[in-house]
Amino acid sequence: MLGDSVLLNEWHVVARTEDVQTGQTLAVRLLDEDVVLWRTASGVHAWQDLCLHRGTKLSLGRIDNERLICPYHGWTYNTEGRCVHIPAHAQQTPSAQAQAKVYQVQEKYGWIWVSPCHPAADVAPFPQWEVCSNTKC
Repeated sequence: MLGDSVLLNEWHVVARTEDVQTGQTLAVRLLDEDVVLWRTASGVHAWQDLCLHRGTKLSLGRIDNERLICPYHGWTYNTEGRCVHIPAHAQQTPSAQAQAKVYQVQEKYGWIWVSPCHPAADVAPFPQWEVCSNTKC
């Protein structure tokens, strides 16, 4: 990822709301980083598009029971990015260090906004977009 602290702590549009469907993943790119977007009942999630085990793109995986499953060895991550199941070691609890890199994400004005770090403020208000959010402008 680009090392510019100003860019890392801002919100960036990465997709349209309708592009992120429940039960599907979407691969996007932000600041030279691959990101996977996926939606559950609790909202949209944005993570580094990388399984911790063998580096496979999580965007190639599938969603089952509100969990993202890597397509390679089936490592299963909950919505907080924590690995909760490793099929090869089904009886063991995965280490707390088995944690995907999770980004800040918001859905606003019909767009998906992602910040890789810690933005100082919410997505900037755009009053003219508030009107368009409920209608197709």
